[in-house]
Amino acid sequence: MGSKRKGGSPADRTRAIETARGLFASGRPAEAEALLRRGIPSPSKDAEALRLRGWIAEQNNQPAEMKSLAEKSLRIESHPEGHLILAQYHLRNDQSDAAMSAAETALQVDPTHRPTRMMLAAIFLERGRIEDAAEVIVPLQTDRPTEEGEGRRLGYTEANILSRRGEHQAAIDHLESTVLADRSMHAERKAALALKAKILDELGRHEEAFTVAETFNAMERIPFDPRRFGREIDGIIDQFDRETLARFPIGFDDDLPVFVTGMPRSGTSLVDRIIDAHPQAGGVGEFTGIEQFAARLQAATDPRLPVPECFGSMQSPQWKSEGERYVERLRRLMPDAERVVNKSLMNANLLGLIARLLPGSRVIHVLRDPRDVAISCMMGEFRPSAMPWTTRLDWVASVWDASRRLMNHWEKVLDLPILEVRYERLVADPATEFPRIIEFLGLPWDDACLEFHATGRPLRTLSQDQVCRPLYTTSVGRHARYADSIAGVDWPVLDA
Repeated sequence: MGSKRKGGSPADRTRAIETARGLFASGRPAEAEALLRRGIPSPSKDAEALRLRGWIAEQNNQPAEMKSLAEKSLRIESHPEGHLILAQYHLRNDQSDAAMSAAETALQVDPTHRPTRMMLAAIFLERGRIEDAAEVIVPLQTDRPTEEGEGRRLGYTEANILSRRGEHQAAIDHLESTVLADRSMHAERKAALALKAKILDELGRHEEAFTVAETFNAMERIPFDPRRFGREIDGIIDQFDRETLARFPIGFDDDLPVFVTGMPRSGTSLVDRIIDAHPQAGGVGEFTGIEQFAARLQAATDPRLPVPECFGSMQSPQWKSEGERYVERLRRLMPDAERVVNKSLMNANLLGLIARLLPGSRVIHVLRDPRDVAISCMMGEFRPSAMPWTTRLDWVASVWDASRRLMNHWEKVLDLPILEVRYERLVADPATEFPRIIEFLGLPWDDACLEFHATGRPLRTLSQDQVCRPLYTTSVGRHARYADSIAGVDWPVLDA
């Protein structure tokens, strides 16, 4: 006789779910996942287990798995948490409309579902709909929180609303009395400190703001070796010289794709937004199709062989098919556009592949003073697992310098047209710089581009506040307000 599977009784199943939730909440997602797989009688048919695994996939940075698990759970049971996982997936992929639709569906399933109201408030705030955000959380303010951490999340949202209304000191006081009153290292503490730093910056209390920024950046700082990063960039430069690139397979020649490159907080979102406002263009945010192709190519490559034999089965026919699929995906997303922008953060590293896979592409490289980039990175709240170097000024300086070297290399060896845009000139002289960008794309000028803050798709990015209001120049030279804080760093020079 076969052995009886663990978790066979309803009580065992309930115990496994509760234990897995506890493991996940305590920062042990791998153990929670393993328990759900082995401790549930039918793990692929248990909607609650699938939903919990969906949240685990989100924490593990596995968006495709997250989406798949949420959809499987919803085929079994229409539960607000399943729709909420889908909303989170769409937010991760810069799909604000789809995220709002999924969250609204969750609220229709259960109007009392408190996490859904919290997410809708966050989406409203991202869109600048401050009073809608305030209204959606009213039911949460009249009832006691039902789970640990909910009161802190509510306090954060309330403080964010106060800040957006211009009540900055009231927002700080609210953060201190709700979220930050609990001195433990809870999940909401970092976000609250990031919001406090931002508010202090707006109040002109720059020394305090930087101290708070240092505190929240240190909370999840991951070791980073700038010299190793520099060697990796040198490896790309050595690998993709002009002669070697000439032997790469050729993909699909189409002038639809536009790739925007630049450091985070350098103005890439602003350029994306300007182009997206044009009636004949569009933007798809951080579109990851090229990264997926690069991963498959790397897996197939035999470094012992010369180019193109080293690519094994991935030769010109496969490259052409891949390029066609990429362009077709863009056309499905933007059927009426003649140019479509991808502003993925990995674009600069992949330009060698892009030049051969999509030789009809155009590239816009956005440059900003490295000191301003560093301050903006430190004051933002990036995921250290993705960009660990954003948590220290000297690390940002090193990455900025290495990235600039890489772009200098691409400008020398690639046949792709590359337009350099300086953030400082872009905001100071839009009458010249905006048409310059549109002309580079081969499109006629349209005044809608000047109204970028009021047109185009909803945008989910750390720069959302900036690109959803009219152009301003107050961020130029921002580092001067933090002169003492940045004084000890060896900054690369941005040529005039």
